[in-house]
Amino acid sequence: MIGRIFLFGTAVVSLLLLTLIFAIVSGQYQERQPTPEPSPSIAEPSASAAAGATVTISSLSFGPDLTIAAGTTVTFTNHDSVAHTATNGTDGVRASASLFDLELAVDASATYTFTEPGTYQVTCTLHPTMNMTITVE
Repeated sequence: MIGRIFLFGTAVVSLLLLTLIFAIVSGQYQERQPTPEPSPSIAEPSASAAAGATVTISSLSFGPDLTIAAGTTVTFTNHDSVAHTATNGTDGVRASASLFDLELAVDASATYTFTEPGTYQVTCTLHPTMNMTITVE
């Protein structure tokens, strides 16, 4: 009787270990680290216009909202596994007087220069939950 319990316990532990190893190797298990919420970046007019700004798209997100100086060129880079757009609009709908509509294949980049102060909504027309705000001062 004790031999059967030992064999059953060994089989259960082995199965659990194999499942864990498979999950780790296949990338389905990732240790979750707390990610601090980044605050919007505010750039000085001369530094921002000269250096530009980057929006990195990953995990179906544009990342944090952005505050930049007028004249800044923003580079949108798609590091996601699917195509996206960076479009002036909200909730996947292009604004009626849209200023930009950038198509971004996987690992592609595109730029837009924000010349006028104001608040610009950015959305992905392919993934309506992807939205961000760019404030130009």
